Amino acid sequence: MKKPELLAPAGDIDALRAAVWAGADAVYFGGKSFNARAFAGNFDMSQIESAINFCRIHDVKVYIVLNTLLSDGEIEKALDYVAELENSFPPDAYIVQDLGLVKCLKQSFPDLPIHASTQMQQHSADGVEILKSMGISRVVLAREASKEDIAAVVDSGIETEIFVHGALCVSQSGGCLMSSFIGGRSGNRGQCAQPCRQCYSGKYPLSLKDLCLAKRIPEIIKLGVDCLKIEGRMKSAEYVYEVVSIYRRLIDENRVADDFELARLTNAFSRSGFTDGYFTGHIGKAMFGVRTEADKDKSRNADIKIEEKKPVADINCFINKGAPATITASYGDCYVTVQGAIPQLAINRPLSAEELKARLSKTGATPFSANVEVSLDDGLIMPMSAINELRRSVLDKLASEIIESNTPKRDSKRKELPAVAKETPNGVRTLVARFEGGVPSDKVLYAAMRSCVRIELPLWADIPEWAVDDKISLVLPRTIFPRDKESVKALIEKAGAMGVRDLTVSNFAHLEYCDGFVIHGDYPLNVTNSHTAEVLNNMGIHSLCISPEINPKWVQCTNSAYIIYGKTPLMHTETCIIANITGCKKNGVCKAELKDKTSAVFPVIREYGHRNIIYNSVPTYLIDKLDILTNVNEYILMFTDESDEEIISVLKSVDERKTPMGAYTRGGLKREGSVFGK
Repeated sequence: MKKPELLAPAGDIDALRAAVWAGADAVYFGGKSFNARAFAGNFDMSQIESAINFCRIHDVKVYIVLNTLLSDGEIEKALDYVAELENSFPPDAYIVQDLGLVKCLKQSFPDLPIHASTQMQQHSADGVEILKSMGISRVVLAREASKEDIAAVVDSGIETEIFVHGALCVSQSGGCLMSSFIGGRSGNRGQCAQPCRQCYSGKYPLSLKDLCLAKRIPEIIKLGVDCLKIEGRMKSAEYVYEVVSIYRRLIDENRVADDFELARLTNAFSRSGFTDGYFTGHIGKAMFGVRTEADKDKSRNADIKIEEKKPVADINCFINKGAPATITASYGDCYVTVQGAIPQLAINRPLSAEELKARLSKTGATPFSANVEVSLDDGLIMPMSAINELRRSVLDKLASEIIESNTPKRDSKRKELPAVAKETPNGVRTLVARFEGGVPSDKVLYAAMRSCVRIELPLWADIPEWAVDDKISLVLPRTIFPRDKESVKALIEKAGAMGVRDLTVSNFAHLEYCDGFVIHGDYPLNVTNSHTAEVLNNMGIHSLCISPEINPKWVQCTNSAYIIYGKTPLMHTETCIIANITGCKKNGVCKAELKDKTSAVFPVIREYGHRNIIYNSVPTYLIDKLDILTNVNEYILMFTDESDEEIISVLKSVDERKTPMGAYTRGGLKREGSVFGK
């Protein structure tokens, strides 16, 4: 069985050194932009150079994160950033979320190694062939994947990376809009304010315990996973050192953690203990926990000592009569030689072998410790400054040689990026009605069918036979795990037999289910730039809903759609949040509400597979702003908990461009410039 790579977080240079000294095979960190931990220390260019050189000397790989969504204007800046890295100190790979950025990176730097971020929302092997076709060599699986899901991806033939330790988001990976909509700090931009850790109705129904798979290491190794990842770019160097050290031992010894090691992990950081629920499939209330005062006390009292570990260089020094002093240094396959002055005959006290060896062993601030051997003729003398210079020069040269040998070799010349074709809206504006949670009453459905070009309903909904025509598009589940495939396929076949011809998808991995149907792209595809729109259009998606986080005028897109009314879905959860609030009905309609400290109420509706969707407390309302949404082809009305009268009123208000009444938000229009750069 192959030994998986151990990948450690580095929020700053201290954490990076701690990760390397603890035995990480690779580290991941971000620059000052384009990374999903905007509030970590992060690295400027000079710090990136120092960090990469440090890792190269220790034979540790470096992955740079570019794991946020970008606007059109930011794509070019990201490419400039990568060009600077590639020309000076290229990392081993880039971790990327944005599909448009992936496309542009591969066009500009064809041999660039790219890993698909967990934010790319891959839960199964369904999207692997598409990832490969885009030039992606590794997928970082969504944290909701079970052992069986992971095994299927490993078998698909792409490098597979999974999280084994650290904080868990209750939202399915890559799909949280909660921080963005209620606080203006987008998780997709690395600025999450962690609303899932807050109190709702006197409880903490969204706060998950941290993940810990320290007792599952032999199982994971047996699966053939390529990389085990530790979360924690916001954590201290001491935390990183402790966690990496323990997982290093477990991987090397192919064993589970003992009670002492689990206690050490708990003391380093936990939230009411740990969970392995997603990996084992034991999803439920036991996965939830908060950071208690007792947890904080354990961390404050944790006895963690970081021990510096330097590579041991073999140094050989030759000081012989009549010849220049010669010193060699080697480490691994790297070998260097430096020559100095010719030694002089000693008048008084000659240089001793012990003195020479002691002087050369003092490696001080260099990145090495030394194993020194000397060959010294009798009766010679050399100034100590000359000996120090020999040592300094040979170790500097060795460091440069190691860095060079461990630096990836690829073509760093940037290729010209093809322009995205500018789409001219055809002037036709159509209306789409989206009903979350089920089919509305016949009265509402009939009214919607008269007003709208398309009606979107959940795939699992019971559609009245009279309503099935070419206006119906069924919305696939946001996530389809291997365990869901047969059921989803059966529902699609049933819909096709009834006459449904359109499907709406939230993930490009689900396109394989849609053969023979007209495909519409839903908002979780995270279309925030024209390049992403182009990629998805080229996959055969007929229309695309622009992300509600951005003003759609900044995105060039064929057949674009935009949500102009409705309570925006803020989170899709794999766990049942309703069960944490009121108790869950196993059958029938299952709903609940979350009330925050401001008394804002967020509806929660059960989705396919007993998953939940949390919606915004107030609707987005742009019906009176349609005159400035002229580049959008389809206006989406999204209905959740409105009454029949309210739904019909909204349908009528579109023609009249009515101004809003009651509480509302302007969504992506309100936050223009604060969430996304242009």
